[in-house]
Amino acid sequence: MKKIRILNLYAGIGGNRKLWNEVSSDIEVTAVEFDENIAKAYQDRFPNDTVVAGDAKEYLLENYKNFDFIWASPPCQTHSRIRKAKVDCKENKFGSAKAIYPDMSLYQIIIFLENHFKGKYVVENVIPYYEPLINPCHVIDRHYYWSNFFIWDRNVQKDTIIEKTVLSDLKDFDLSIYKINNKRQVIRNQVNYEIGKHILSCALQGGL
Repeated sequence: MKKIRILNLYAGIGGNRKLWNEVSSDIEVTAVEFDENIAKAYQDRFPNDTVVAGDAKEYLLENYKNFDFIWASPPCQTHSRIRKAKVDCKENKFGSAKAIYPDMSLYQIIIFLENHFKGKYVVENVIPYYEPLINPCHVIDRHYYWSNFFIWDRNVQKDTIIEKTVLSDLKDFDLSIYKINNKRQVIRNQVNYEIGKHILSCALQGGL
């Protein structure tokens, strides 16, 4: 049987990918992660995947025609409501931060995939502090999803690993051995495992 070719952009340590093999055993995953240390952790966690340590946007531009399904989770920090709260109020529980431009790579990727990619795609990010430039197709928990296929509603239990962001709670994988500066953020940046599984299942429902 022909393998389903999946591109996992801004892969982190693969929270979205964790349960994909429960959806189908016929998948072939290529993951792109800029940070070499995080990419190494992803490779050890998913040894059968092809891992590229490089720029996700450039890889997408050069290789999008080679895939059936693409998932992209661009960095969310510049869009975050929590970060804006840090800018607006110097003294609060979130700390303080300097105002910066939101990273428009998010919308570049959505527009590119919508107009050039022939397979199915999903782009994930946090609900931003501003009105989104492109309205999302779906809202799940605290995240927006843009896709070209229907994602039906499903109640997904919160992932305590991601909520707590305590290193010892990541029981399926030992992240402590890797030279990653902010392991807490890397854990928190994961997509809920069950949501990742659910969305791939929705993509496969209509065939790829």
